[in-house]
Amino acid sequence: MPAPSASEIENLAKGAMQSASLRGENAPDLAAALGQACGQAFTLFVSLAMVAPGIPAAAPPPAGSGSTAGPGTLLPPPAGGPGASMIEPIAMGMLASNKIRGEKQSALAKAIAQSIEQALTLFTTQVKVAPGMAIAGFTTTAPGNLMGAAPAKPMLQPIVLGFLQSGGMRGQNAPDLAGAIAETLSNALTQMMTRLKVTPGIPCTPAATAGPGRLV
Repeated sequence: MPAPSASEIENLAKGAMQSASLRGENAPDLAAALGQACGQAFTLFVSLAMVAPGIPAAAPPPAGSGSTAGPGTLLPPPAGGPGASMIEPIAMGMLASNKIRGEKQSALAKAIAQSIEQALTLFTTQVKVAPGMAIAGFTTTAPGNLMGAAPAKPMLQPIVLGFLQSGGMRGQNAPDLAGAIAETLSNALTQMMTRLKVTPGIPCTPAATAGPGRLV
């Protein structure tokens, strides 16, 4: 399965929270909620993700055979993945099911949703489709690989902290929580990148792909 499962991300979240010294009684529940929300959001991303047309190709007629000759681009959310408005009710449900309640529940769900959307947006910016997809009969005939790097924790942490603070979460543990969420997202996206492939079957002209591609 290309997207890391909820249980896989939950384990990443538990490790990130321990490394951030977040060891309160609710920390395992919060890790579970974060893992489940990310797991569902990333599964949605894989189902919605889109490779933009226009990847450079070298497939001369008459056979229309060759390969892609340049990198391809992933469309960002909401066109190519779930936006925060789609993720927020998922995060809210996961917090509730893991007994994370209270006056900040809604704000935390919103911050998690915004963080996931921004992480996926950065993922689609930094990760490209690698050149070299085989083409025959003006159609890609083999899966494509991804190249680049998922957004790293230092890039994500100030973004996540901003979302937490805008939701009124400004306590002394807010930077640590932001770091744990950022580390979880970075590690999970790195795992996902290594598993994803571009599906074959993209139509091509002699010079470029002529239709969108999907991920699997």
